[in-house]
Amino acid sequence: MKGGTLYLPCPMDPETASELEKAVEAGGFCGLFQRDVQGPKIVFHEGVPYVETIGWEGLVRHAAVLFPRVASRIQRKVRRDLFGDAPPHVALRSTAHLETALFQVLPRFVRLPAWVKSAENRAEALAVWLSKKACVPERFHRWTEDIRRQDLESGGTKGSASLLQKAWTDAEGRIVSADTLRRDLEDFLEKTWRESLARQQESLREKLRPYRDWAAPAVGFMLFILTRGALEVDGFGFFARSSDGALVIYKRSGPYALRDYYNRLYLFPDCRVAVTSQDLWPVVVDSYKHPLLPRHQPWQRICLGHSPSGRTFTAPHIIRSLEEGLNALYHGYDPRKRNGYHRLDHFGGFQGEIHFDDLKIPSDDPRCLSGEIPITNAFS
Repeated sequence: MKGGTLYLPCPMDPETASELEKAVEAGGFCGLFQRDVQGPKIVFHEGVPYVETIGWEGLVRHAAVLFPRVASRIQRKVRRDLFGDAPPHVALRSTAHLETALFQVLPRFVRLPAWVKSAENRAEALAVWLSKKACVPERFHRWTEDIRRQDLESGGTKGSASLLQKAWTDAEGRIVSADTLRRDLEDFLEKTWRESLARQQESLREKLRPYRDWAAPAVGFMLFILTRGALEVDGFGFFARSSDGALVIYKRSGPYALRDYYNRLYLFPDCRVAVTSQDLWPVVVDSYKHPLLPRHQPWQRICLGHSPSGRTFTAPHIIRSLEEGLNALYHGYDPRKRNGYHRLDHFGGFQGEIHFDDLKIPSDDPRCLSGEIPITNAFS
């Protein structure tokens, strides 16, 4: 290791090696040349030639490509130390979208306790209540206190420079064994990933500034949501979509039953009706079949009978789209008209690609008789 670069032993004919060493000692010769193109440098240590290969910083930066198994193992270790066994989630990009979903849309679909509704700072009270409902891990509250303490100690200044700036830069050079190199590489990989997470923490610190005067449980909840990127409470939820980072806001339909033309019942399972920060046409997130859905697959637009174009990502428009999507599933299919893409009952023995026989339930199903499962298209 010399000057932050790795040199590997290069076997040569003893006479060639001797000539090269004499040339190096004479000065001016520091590498191999061919047609005016300088090749890798060669250094000698105890008479053995070593040829220049890769910089230590480059080795660390590209370790995920060069040594994928080692890199994956170290990365899992770092994430496990910091986040436990919870799977990674997509972090939220926009706090404005988050605030719209949390503080304006959620109260429409979730029953809030009276003390939250009457609180002077309703947003803070809602965050405190949600921290209990979502069972926010204690480590997020500890991180909140750490961030606050670091802000006070640093006075808002930036953190230290990159750990890679502390990489080996021995000018004289030294021999490094393979075991030492492997161990140091793993140590530096762990440090760089922790540094990367520290930069994420700096970004989170900036996003948390508007809430820094809130109670600790409320700030811990906001840190939890910004880091995790997902929440579900009483059938209402949102998450950051991994494909494009869009915020998906959804409401669960719960199980419900529909009648067909012959007054037979079909039990439809729970599904998530959603809109996104990029499109306010309500969709079904999960793979689902329904007379008002064209196919049996996820992310299908629900047939509304009209286009919700022109709507923007504001609370009134989000609420309207979600309610229209749910109402279409509940009440949109008229058994007399057999409207939609598909019909519940067969016609003349014809059965299309999508049928609903597997959803049939007895007309006297006790869950429907008791009202536990509503029959949503039973029109008088």
